[in-house]
Amino acid sequence: MTDAPSAPWPLTMRAAYAALTLQMAFGLIALAVGVGGAVATMHLALGAYAAAWVALMALTALIMVRFPRRERRVRWGAVALQAAMITVHLAITAIDPGLEVRSFLAMEVFVPAFVIALLLTPAAGRWFDR
Repeated sequence: MTDAPSAPWPLTMRAAYAALTLQMAFGLIALAVGVGGAVATMHLALGAYAAAWVALMALTALIMVRFPRRERRVRWGAVALQAAMITVHLAITAIDPGLEVRSFLAMEVFVPAFVIALLLTPAAGRWFDR
């Protein structure tokens, strides 16, 4: 195969990376709001939630940094991380206010599902199978 830096990215990989970037941007905004709320109200639960959010954002950043390396484990790590994000969102929604049909249309479900769908395409398989 060709060298990783010189090979053009397929459209599906560009879209997946753009979705990860969007997810990271909104995640950092939510993190800032969450940390601000935890500090302002002195809620320990909000602080623990913010710490978990920091871990998710750090893992997403790690995936994004390693994305151009085209390794198989990066692909499957990204799929696993996105699946975990969907699962955590739906679990929190089911526990707190109740799971509804609208819960599946939230951005916290749609964007990771979009990334998973893009990473499971044959083009992604060829891209990461170097």
